[in-house]
Amino acid sequence: MTTVINDFEKRASEIKLYFKLLEKVVEEEACLYLSEKQTHKYIQFDGELQKVMKANMFLLLYNLAESSIKQSLAEVYDTISAENVSYRDVKDEIQKIWIDTEYKNFNQMGTDRIYEVLNSILDDVIEIEFDASKKISGNIDARKIREFAQQIGFSPRVHHTLNDGVKLHQVKTQRNKLAHGDLSFAECGRNYTIPDLRVIYNQVVKYLRRILLNIEAFLHDKSYLN
Repeated sequence: MTTVINDFEKRASEIKLYFKLLEKVVEEEACLYLSEKQTHKYIQFDGELQKVMKANMFLLLYNLAESSIKQSLAEVYDTISAENVSYRDVKDEIQKIWIDTEYKNFNQMGTDRIYEVLNSILDDVIEIEFDASKKISGNIDARKIREFAQQIGFSPRVHHTLNDGVKLHQVKTQRNKLAHGDLSFAECGRNYTIPDLRVIYNQVVKYLRRILLNIEAFLHDKSYLN
């Protein structure tokens, strides 16, 4: 998980830099100075451009959420598979994932085949792979993360000041509206002030960081084993 957490922190720091620029543009009415050959001029960030820049925060934050959760869950699946442990060695949550992966057509098997499976499954070596395209694909929010926590067995608990990551749902909703063309960037950005975005940024980053640390503890303690 070290690589996953380092990548998360790098992406979060990039968003922080962008937000600092956004603060200057909106609150300090900063100008961009361009120098091209003999032409020297300033570009003013007008109201419409400010709205677009504010809306872009939702894309940056959602990408941070999806990439970090996708990487961390892939790390969980890969770590368990690399352990070379059998079905009998892992906890119920992982057993269910394995059955769903390997025996998804169980109800279509004949009696003889079911008998063979039931007699051999305890010694099956667990090999699972996280399919992000099926399990994530634009729908990461705190509710979805809690679903993953229940399915896999890591803790979804965070500090009470983070309100169970409620701001991440807001980020997902706005991002999807922008991505699907249901809302223009200017329309989205005009609804949020810099203080609004500061609260959203801080809560989302802190919430995701806590979840990643929970997953790291889950792997470190090998909580997937019986």
